[in-house]
Amino acid sequence: MLVAGLDEFEFGCGPLQEDAVYYREGAQDLIRKLIPGDLLEAPESPFSQEAVAKLGPSRFSGSLEPIFTTASRARFNDILPIVTHTELKSSPCTLAIQLLCKYRQNACYFFYEMVSRWLLPQKRMNVELFFASDVRLPKLSDELLSVAEIVVQIRSSQELEEARRNLAQIVTEVRLGVVSHYHARRILEFKGLSSDGKTAMIQEKIGSLIQSRSKDFDHGIFSQMQHFLVTCRDDFKKARDYHHISRIISNLYSVQKLLKQNIEVFPAKRHVILKFLKTKLAEGRSVLGVLAGINFLSGHEVFEESHLIAAISRTLPGIRIVEGSGFSDRAKAIQTNYLEIEREGGGEFTHEEVQSLRVHLPQHIKNHIEQLAHPIFMPRNEEEVLRNIMVLGRQLRFVTDLPQMIISFDELRGQEIFFTVILLCVRGEEGEGAAELFARAPSDLKLSPERVRNLGPLGRKHAKEATVFRASLELSPFLRQDHSVDLYRARDKVVAEITRVLGEVRDYNGGMIHKQSEVLLALKRALGKTADQHSILLEKFFYSLAPVEMRSVMEVEKLKQLFLFFLQSNQKVFVKQDEKRVMAVYPSVDNEWRSRIASLRIPPHQLITFLLDQDGGSSAGLLLQSDDAALQKRLLENASSEL
Repeated sequence: MLVAGLDEFEFGCGPLQEDAVYYREGAQDLIRKLIPGDLLEAPESPFSQEAVAKLGPSRFSGSLEPIFTTASRARFNDILPIVTHTELKSSPCTLAIQLLCKYRQNACYFFYEMVSRWLLPQKRMNVELFFASDVRLPKLSDELLSVAEIVVQIRSSQELEEARRNLAQIVTEVRLGVVSHYHARRILEFKGLSSDGKTAMIQEKIGSLIQSRSKDFDHGIFSQMQHFLVTCRDDFKKARDYHHISRIISNLYSVQKLLKQNIEVFPAKRHVILKFLKTKLAEGRSVLGVLAGINFLSGHEVFEESHLIAAISRTLPGIRIVEGSGFSDRAKAIQTNYLEIEREGGGEFTHEEVQSLRVHLPQHIKNHIEQLAHPIFMPRNEEEVLRNIMVLGRQLRFVTDLPQMIISFDELRGQEIFFTVILLCVRGEEGEGAAELFARAPSDLKLSPERVRNLGPLGRKHAKEATVFRASLELSPFLRQDHSVDLYRARDKVVAEITRVLGEVRDYNGGMIHKQSEVLLALKRALGKTADQHSILLEKFFYSLAPVEMRSVMEVEKLKQLFLFFLQSNQKVFVKQDEKRVMAVYPSVDNEWRSRIASLRIPPHQLITFLLDQDGGSSAGLLLQSDDAALQKRLLENASSEL
């Protein structure tokens, strides 16, 4: 250990020996080279000319106790680590690189390895001189410091040019690595992956961010940089300038940091953070980078590149994805995605287009998060099938009666959705049965007859015939934005195909489903573009309406007003009251909300409510059609209590 104050030089092993004078002088020379002159040449400094004159040139010891200001010590601490080097002029020449940093085990070894191995990546350089020592500067710092110098020989003009290209990168990486053992190890691991000039400039840019914006960026951004540069393809880095790649890395880090902060405050809420980065590719094409950060509310949620593409396309039609531009990073409950898009006709994205993405894309991203579900093992209940055949058999009493059918969901398998269809119809002596009719009719619906049963005669020349079909459809047309399966639409397709082949058929267990589908379709038409922008939310709203029968008989205009009122509430308690009705929306309700409303025993035709589960909480609303002022007051009191 070398104690530097010049009046207090001493090695850790004991008094300074005569043969160690060389090391003392070497360390002293390095300190003079590395520490800024205005710190060393301050009047109170033991290195100053005034101090030397007072003590005499023959000895530099005594009781001089310079008083270093707090500002000087703070400034010295801020400039560490210090890395300097001599100029590279012409070959052959000598390059000397000096280091002063806070002591860390193996920091000097890391410094040696970086310069000797990676200044010229294609060869290990011969080190002409390497000097290192641990020192103390008690007037500037209370911490143990390390000082080192390495000297290498540049022998040719080719080596000179390569050293010039790599030197800035080496200096940046040394500054990062001597601070942390973790980063030193990661740097040495990464060095074998890329040593091109662009990577060096990216690392220098990130390093400068850590120093200039220490409140926003700490050394954790280095891990983000490593992950991004290792993960993204070489052609991606080649087509984009180092400044844009640095922006991607810094924004990825910022979004992740902000997501973690938001989750700490609102852990049960869905958070979506977006950043938009305009740039040009190497060939001059204008593209827009879309960076999205989201949190997951359960371990069964998935958001992949295809989901982000679908959300962007729904928000801004007429765009094309830049091939190979996707990047995804998932860590526990947080995920960041980066993707670049371009206009199909070329040109830059307008401010209005970017603003549209900023406003509408968050909701579309929420709608496209997929929920993974375990496959259901539930063998078909044959007893129930036989019971349904008997039920339908009792519905056919005359030859002129319509065919009767019951449709029930069976299973999802691969990319197909399966239903069981029980069909009863009247068959004449010479007529074709349902199985024969469907065998001759081309259709998207695959109907495979599993059994045919004669249920007895109907008149002299006809009989009741029951056919059990296994119906299958391609799954993709019935996937919603969040990749959930719309069983109602798939069922409607089955009904439509059977009706096309057989003519009018009575849907025994689908009357109310069909009527609800008609009302929902009418509501979507009435809402127009609003329905397209909030399609998932609208369906959740509609199918949460209670009482259930009101979904089939409620006037579309009133449903439209209630939904628009819900959208306008903007996550606040919102009440609109007049002499004839009350509308109210509550962004957060407890589990007893609907029970409290039901306890008022308001007639179903006067009151309709909805209760939505979203972002880990529950939102609710109501529409009361009554001019009873006392009832309106009592309802609002019960709806808003205990919130």
